[in-house]
Amino acid sequence: MRTRAPFLFGPLTGKAKAALAGVLVGFTGLLLGAVFIQPWAEPKWMFLDALTAAELSGDCCHVYYGFISNLGIMLWSGTAAACLIAACCLYAAKASAPALRFAVCASVFTGWLALDDAFLLHELVLPSLGLPQALVLGVTAGLALLYVALNWRLILCQEWWVLALGVGGLAISVAVDQVFHSLSPVLVYLEDSAKFFGIVCWAGFHLMTVFLLLTELLTDRQGARS
Repeated sequence: MRTRAPFLFGPLTGKAKAALAGVLVGFTGLLLGAVFIQPWAEPKWMFLDALTAAELSGDCCHVYYGFISNLGIMLWSGTAAACLIAACCLYAAKASAPALRFAVCASVFTGWLALDDAFLLHELVLPSLGLPQALVLGVTAGLALLYVALNWRLILCQEWWVLALGVGGLAISVAVDQVFHSLSPVLVYLEDSAKFFGIVCWAGFHLMTVFLLLTELLTDRQGARS
């Protein structure tokens, strides 16, 4: 097995980039648009996590509570699981160090984000144990920088702009939450729409990248046998 960096698959063509951007934005836009225009429920309760919606609405409980929030957690979790499986395959096949490091880092960090989102770690749990929310967010930001520092070469050789869009959406969500501390419908829509778009882009980048890494591994193996 060669030990070169796994950069067989370079950046996409212009048309492919446009198609990918269309899928990411289109999927997010259609889903969020459907939530906004549906006539049966207040969209705010579909954006907030289910427990918060049940507590604040005074009308417990409805199956649509936390709909967007739960979808986001599913995307976090699915992406973390896919990266973990990819890491196991790459390790078993003695893949190159950059590929294995990327898959492991992506799995661990995305798994942490999934746990944080699912159990409100930075909002409720860790502050109740004496860790300020600002400290937890700072540690998460530090982990994000470490993730990039360890994998920046591979990231830049893939569709890094998708990851940048995801990070931008998540940053907007955190900024709205930290600056306004409000549950007004407009701010909830802005915060959680940006967050969901960020999660979709984060998942799209990592799922596409580990797929390409595994595809390259298979290509290398097939070339070695021929």
